[in-house]
Amino acid sequence: MKPFDLPDDGKPTPSPDRPEWVRERIRRQDRPLEPRFRKAKWSLMARSPFFFFRGSNGLFWADLARSPLLEGFGGGKGTRLWVSGDAHCDNFGSFTDATGRLVYDLTDFDDGIVADYQMDLWRLAASLVLLGRGTGQGAKTQYRMAYEAARGYWQELKSCRWYENVRHGPWDEEQSSGSLRHFLSHVRDHYGFGKMLERWTKDGKGVPRFKIPGSKDLEALPRPLAKELEKTLRRYAGDLKPWPADKPRLFEVLDLARRLNGGIGSEGLRRFYALVRVSGKTEAPYRILEIKEQVRPGAWDHLPKRSRRKTQELAGKGQAARARSAEEALARQPDPWLGVLALGGGDFLVRERSPFKAVMPPEEVDEVAARQMGGILARAHCRAKDSFARKAFDLIRRDKKVFRRRVADIALAYADQVEADFKAFKTLKAD
Repeated sequence: MKPFDLPDDGKPTPSPDRPEWVRERIRRQDRPLEPRFRKAKWSLMARSPFFFFRGSNGLFWADLARSPLLEGFGGGKGTRLWVSGDAHCDNFGSFTDATGRLVYDLTDFDDGIVADYQMDLWRLAASLVLLGRGTGQGAKTQYRMAYEAARGYWQELKSCRWYENVRHGPWDEEQSSGSLRHFLSHVRDHYGFGKMLERWTKDGKGVPRFKIPGSKDLEALPRPLAKELEKTLRRYAGDLKPWPADKPRLFEVLDLARRLNGGIGSEGLRRFYALVRVSGKTEAPYRILEIKEQVRPGAWDHLPKRSRRKTQELAGKGQAARARSAEEALARQPDPWLGVLALGGGDFLVRERSPFKAVMPPEEVDEVAARQMGGILARAHCRAKDSFARKAFDLIRRDKKVFRRRVADIALAYADQVEADFKAFKTLKAD
């Protein structure tokens, strides 16, 4: 396969063997899934090039993880750090942090690995272009979306370089502007613990239970699996760092269910919800914990050996430990419920489902929001590695405009490639 590169005429050069290469990559990626989940995932991916992009992260890394394009503003040890690994715009969203503050930030670390920072920025920029095309934006606006993401990244990187505390600041309603501030205001008014329980639970003899009968998003667990999961959750509670105790009884499990239709990239992976009641006096005694299976990230087979080695060195063994390490490095205030557990031969990450979890509607994502996403990503990268802000600042400041144009050019060209790959994928039939 000819590696992806910036085309001279603005369009990717057609490769006669790429369509079959794309189909084979998707087959290999999703072969472990049960047929019903593979069919559901491919049906989602077939909706649009943006949805396809979300569900085919491995193609992006195969094309760009070893690209010489990385060398202009990175590509060395100083710019390798924990990255999201799948920083598309729908993996930014609202939630409440450990202090209860409503913020907007990265929300998904399942594909977190150690790699060059530009991989996150390029994936974000390409996703913004594809999202813009899906909402009917013109070519100039698409370019500006990617350009503004790079501008926001540089501006925030510069602030983190000179003022170290900036990287730890929350991106909340006060910090945000334009459509993003409006979005957070809407979330504050229309989301919360009560709304979350109303959506997912019903009353069951004085205590809430999951709404499983008739639900397309929840499925009952077989009794043996439910018992094993409940027992495993009690062991998990003993490993939680924020509440040290010899034999902690932090919560009691009220109900368990399998979560369905939770995302495109993770469709078919085992994911469970646990409805728990927190010990002690609190205004919100009921919480929902998400227990999500972790597998090798789509980037893994395409990373340079040094990146795989560093990821394993920092995270230790296990895919859940890797995802937890990525969140601990990139998040401003990692979820206090963050933990890992082993179940049925699988490796699982445990997190709390935020009652304020939401994603910006596609039609509201504009240039101002794109610039703020770029800034948020820069803060996360600066948190992940203390020396990164200085190193990246020195690399970019010599050619700031070239840096921004390079990100936008890659985003548009790669979006064209995604659209071509999408056409090839649409001819693939599920088993």
